[in-house]
Amino acid sequence: MRVVIAGVGEVGYHVVETLFREGVELTALDTQENLLENLEREFHLTTFLGSATDALLLEKARVGEADLFLAVTNHDETNVIACMMAAEMGAKRKIARIKSIDLGMETAMADSPNLGIDLIINPFEVAAEHLTSMVKHPQVTDYNRFLSDRVLLVRFRLEAGCPLVNEKVSTFGQVSGIPQTLMALVQRGGVSQIPHGEYVLQAGDQVYFFCERHQLKRLSHYLGFHTKPGQRIFINGGGNIGYALARRLEKEFEDVRVLEISAARCQYLSQVLDRALVLNMDGTDADLLALEGIGDVDYFISTTQREDVNMVSAMMAHRLGVKKTIALVAQPEFLPIVQENPMISAAFCPRLLTARKLMLYVQGLNLLSFFAFPNSDIEVLELQVPAGCQALKGTISTFPLPTGVLVGAVARGERIFIPRGNDELLEGDRILVIQHRNNRAATKEFFMEESA
Repeated sequence: MRVVIAGVGEVGYHVVETLFREGVELTALDTQENLLENLEREFHLTTFLGSATDALLLEKARVGEADLFLAVTNHDETNVIACMMAAEMGAKRKIARIKSIDLGMETAMADSPNLGIDLIINPFEVAAEHLTSMVKHPQVTDYNRFLSDRVLLVRFRLEAGCPLVNEKVSTFGQVSGIPQTLMALVQRGGVSQIPHGEYVLQAGDQVYFFCERHQLKRLSHYLGFHTKPGQRIFINGGGNIGYALARRLEKEFEDVRVLEISAARCQYLSQVLDRALVLNMDGTDADLLALEGIGDVDYFISTTQREDVNMVSAMMAHRLGVKKTIALVAQPEFLPIVQENPMISAAFCPRLLTARKLMLYVQGLNLLSFFAFPNSDIEVLELQVPAGCQALKGTISTFPLPTGVLVGAVARGERIFIPRGNDELLEGDRILVIQHRNNRAATKEFFMEESA
């Protein structure tokens, strides 16, 4: 598979890092020489210095031969024009990141065949979509969808009193009584690991589960969470993400308020939002927050452009009585640190969410999508089982795979199930595999290549 990527800033870098692990042929374009030099040193890939709208540069980069062209520069116009040029040159699939141009779409992902673009991704809508899912499921600290949105990978923070605290991982399968659910990953002290059956869980652990969508409520109750989605939501920051989130939430929740320090921005938001209340105030002013009844708020979500403001305001809101707080974090490496803070219920990084969303649509051969846990070497692969591969021989418990490689879910026609050791795989099954990146070669050979 040959991929050309235009723009190697934060989002582009994460995509390059992920695709490099996949072993595809990569070419990168950017106008900043230092970014390209860093990529060359770290990944040894081919790079070209210049604009993604330079036809001669695109020809040198052999864009016409690309299986996939990704335009993720910081300029919307550049991304659109570059994709249109790539389409004319013969690139098979074109994906563009569009932040500010209004194309009349409210979805995080949309196609635009009239522009010659197969997929457009809006990072603000990606973040708003992610946050909306978390608001609807207040017990969840991370929420991801796979297999046509029918299987979830969700994270919970284990609290004191949870039936799994001080118990072995194997206890969950033995006593929970929840079918189609699998414990996939445990994060403790910033370290992620695929747990074995004897691993003992502790209060404060962040635990990821694979589960069928309709089992999420049952899983939440078992873990001791009985919270219903709250109706009072404060959004600190009325920028692009805050606005996109408010537009979504005001359609479903009773009391949505946007706290924005700029009077001019407040005036604009008041005109474009239908039901949300826009307040011209500083979201870190404890006195003003108290006057607005912050103690009765269900969710405080800080989305300003300053991560220090987001973290401080979220912690302040927690101290003032808010039930759940979420903070935007600009640097992905800060996520584990922030998530360990008990005063912040969850954190998110827009750039990482965008890169993650992009990778769900970067398909090649039998690899349908890819998901990497933040700041971790653990990953999830969505694969389609081909004819003749080794995975068609024997049951899952007999698979000669390295320790820590798990088959997390299977889609077989209309049926979705979490497999057990005595299950077999069939040709054409779509499966989710969770593993350490060091095991990727063995996993690909076993699940994606014909046996000798």
